[in-house]
Amino acid sequence: MNIKQEKFLTVSPKNELLAKHIRYYYFHKSYDTNFRKNVVYHPHYVSALNIYKHTDVKWSDYGRTYVPKNSNDLSVVFTINKKVSKEVRLRGKFDKIGIVFNPLGINHFIETPLSGNINDSICHFDYFGKELHEIAQTVYLEKDIENKRDLLDGFFIKQYIGFEDVRLLQAVQEILAANDSAKTQDLAKSLGISRETLLRIFKKHLCFSVEEFKSVIRFRQALEYYEETTIKPKLTHVAIDNRYYDQADFVKHFKKVTGASPKKFFSSLRNISNAGTYWTFKD
Repeated sequence: MNIKQEKFLTVSPKNELLAKHIRYYYFHKSYDTNFRKNVVYHPHYVSALNIYKHTDVKWSDYGRTYVPKNSNDLSVVFTINKKVSKEVRLRGKFDKIGIVFNPLGINHFIETPLSGNINDSICHFDYFGKELHEIAQTVYLEKDIENKRDLLDGFFIKQYIGFEDVRLLQAVQEILAANDSAKTQDLAKSLGISRETLLRIFKKHLCFSVEEFKSVIRFRQALEYYEETTIKPKLTHVAIDNRYYDQADFVKHFKKVTGASPKKFFSSLRNISNAGTYWTFKD
C-alpha cells in the first residue's frame, strides 16, 4: 500500500488465551482527504468488530462506504460476511481499529447469545459500551503497534468469560477439520443431539446456518490453498483437493460467491497483510 496515503497493519494478540479466540488486530488509516479506493472483501467464517474514528459508515446490500465526519465520536460496527463478496468504498481520511475473531471467538467475551446482540451481517454493536470507546481512544493515541496490541489485550482479558457450549465448540472444530464434508445429521448424532438442536444452536451463537458455515469454509480453504502454494496448482487440483464434486461444481460455487470464475478471481486477488487478508481492488 502507498504509506503516504494509507496504512494497513496487523498484529496478533500476545496473550495465549486471547490468541485462541482473536485471530488478529488491525489498524487501517488514510491520511489523504482526496483518497479514494474501492475494495472487495470476500466471505469468511471469521467475524470482526470495527471501530471507526472521524468516519461515518454507511452500508447497504452491496457493502459499506466510509465518509469523513467532523466528530470525535467513535462508531463500533460488527461485520460477518457469510454469502457473497461485498464492496467497501473508501473516501477521504479515515481511521479504523479492527478486532478479527475466530469462529465462536467473540462468544467468549459476551454473556448473551450473539444473535441477541446483532440484527444483520453488518450492524452497530454496543455490547461493550463506554469501556470499549475509552480504550479505543487510548489505542488511537498510541503510536507503537505493540503498545496498541497490549492495550487491546488488556481490555479483552478483562472481558473474558468463556463459552461453555461444548457441543457447538466441537461441531465447529469437526466441520473445520473435515473441510465442510461432515454431514449435518451425522455430526448431530456424534454429538448426541438432534439435527434440529444443532441447527438451532448454530443460528443462536454463530448467526450462520450449518450450510452457510460449511459453504464459506469450502470457499476460504480453496482460496487459501491456492494463494499459499508457492507453485500455483492447476484449478482442477484446487477443486479436487478441496473436495468439490468436480471442476464444474468448483466454478459454479466461485461464481455464486464472488461473481467471477476462479481464474479471474485469483488473478485479481491481493494479499494485503501477513495475516492472510485477501482483497480485490476495483477501479
